[in-house]
Amino acid sequence: CGIGREIYLVVPRDPSATLAVNEAGEYVTDGNRRVFCRREGGRPVLLLNNWYEDNSQLVCTDNSGRTVSYVPAIDDVSGKLRPCGGVRDISLPLPRPMADYTSFDYGEDFDGHDLGISVRLQAGQPVLSCSGAPLTRIGIQEDAYVLSDGDHVFYGINGLCKGVYLGTIGQDYNPVVCVVMANGDVKMCSVFYAVQHGGPDLSAALPGFKDVTGFESAGGGEWTDEDGNTFYEYETIYALDERGVRTEIPCFTDYGTYRASDERYNYEVTLSPDWNYYVTCIDLDDYSPHEMYAGSFAMKEWTETECKFEFRRQHRMWAGDEDFKYDYTPVSGSFTAIREGNGIRVNLAGSDVFKSGTEFRDEMNRSLENDVDYD
Repeated sequence: CGIGREIYLVVPRDPSATLAVNEAGEYVTDGNRRVFCRREGGRPVLLLNNWYEDNSQLVCTDNSGRTVSYVPAIDDVSGKLRPCGGVRDISLPLPRPMADYTSFDYGEDFDGHDLGISVRLQAGQPVLSCSGAPLTRIGIQEDAYVLSDGDHVFYGINGLCKGVYLGTIGQDYNPVVCVVMANGDVKMCSVFYAVQHGGPDLSAALPGFKDVTGFESAGGGEWTDEDGNTFYEYETIYALDERGVRTEIPCFTDYGTYRASDERYNYEVTLSPDWNYYVTCIDLDDYSPHEMYAGSFAMKEWTETECKFEFRRQHRMWAGDEDFKYDYTPVSGSFTAIREGNGIRVNLAGSDVFKSGTEFRDEMNRSLENDVDYD
């Protein structure tokens, strides 16, 4: 399904076999091939392959000297391991797709023009198909497109998906993809944000969802007037569970980039409608990115003027002496967002990244500059 990111567990049948993980690619030959890893004594390996077409070649040698060379990959359509003599597929079968939740088209604008947005389930992966041209009719400027036309596999996938849904959240056009993973997790993605910011990036598992059997679009923010008439403030998406309970899919509407400074860095914190955050620390001396962080966040408490969020950092990257270094140790913390006029002010605490109380102010450089009302 495009860029991949599958993790393969490779187990030799011979308890005395040697496994070598070698470099593979278009310009790699036997003369310049690097050996990334070698395992003796039949020990298995975990291999992350198909990462932006940078693949690894497996060479298994048994105690008789016989070898099998293989570049692990899955078939785009079937989702099964690509065959190779001497290699047995011991993968679990793909999850059974949820009935009626394998493909959705977003539909047309008020003038009957197809908006060119759809989502489908393919080999256990959600795939977004979009075309930028129709979006100019609803106010998104062509120079704001980042995501290219065509099919795109979602980021944020860790496992297999069994259901997809495409609806809207807000008072106007705002296509949002919802997916159900094989383990029951529910994730979401704002399509317009993906089109303008480089990729369909799924949220982390949304809290509070369990045993989901489907989705439906309906009115949200219900209120009743004096005559008993019911009205809705916006359209939204509800997840339906086995007990018949409807739970609204949350979307972060104050997304944007927030900035702050201290004696070390200029900070940029980007909060996405998909409940993902990204931090860039720009060195004050050479104005270059020195540290970067990424993770997810979720709503915890809120009042009319202040919201409290919890975050979980999954990824840290920082500049070393020769190259960037990485740390995937989870870090948890919290931050508050206080509404000020048309924007919000963010205070971070409980993190090893910032001093407690560091304030970040909204620079209003969000997608709303394009005069599209997503909310």
